[in-house]
Amino acid sequence: MRPLAPIVLAAACFVASAASAQPPHPVEGLDVVAGPGPVVRSTYPAAGSSVPGGELILKVTFDQAMTPDAWAYGPSPDGDFPKCLANPRLLADQRTYVLLCNVAPGRPYAVEINPAPRFASAAGRSAQPFTLKFSTTDDETFVLHDALAQAGLDDTDSPIMTWRDDGKGVSQTAPPAP
Repeated sequence: MRPLAPIVLAAACFVASAASAQPPHPVEGLDVVAGPGPVVRSTYPAAGSSVPGGELILKVTFDQAMTPDAWAYGPSPDGDFPKCLANPRLLADQRTYVLLCNVAPGRPYAVEINPAPRFASAAGRSAQPFTLKFSTTDDETFVLHDALAQAGLDDTDSPIMTWRDDGKGVSQTAPPAP
């Protein structure tokens, strides 16, 4: 009679292997972040495009929910750096940052997005660096509403924060009533 131990051991390994193929379950107090960091999915201006000079809403959309206060824009040797407000605003979709800028007509521009890794997902992953290159035409935009429309935004997506409630990308004209 042959011993059954090797067969039992093999069956146990198969059961353990099948069990490990199950989806992970949450463990309290443990955050596991897998996969690559956030990636820029779209921008306005689009990479390589030409847009009017003047008022410009620089819009950067990532593929993951982002952290409102973790961001980094910088100059690139590949073009001029636009004159922008100090801080971008994260919109309510939690993936799109908007930044009010001014650009001169007829110029090449380049912006390093995340040159010093600060853009971070809600899960704490650093975004992958990206260089946005675009140029401006001789036309000019002078009104914020027109700049919003060109970027595919509406007035609720204004890059100017007048009041911010708990980092959710919501702008109000006054703080909420107590």
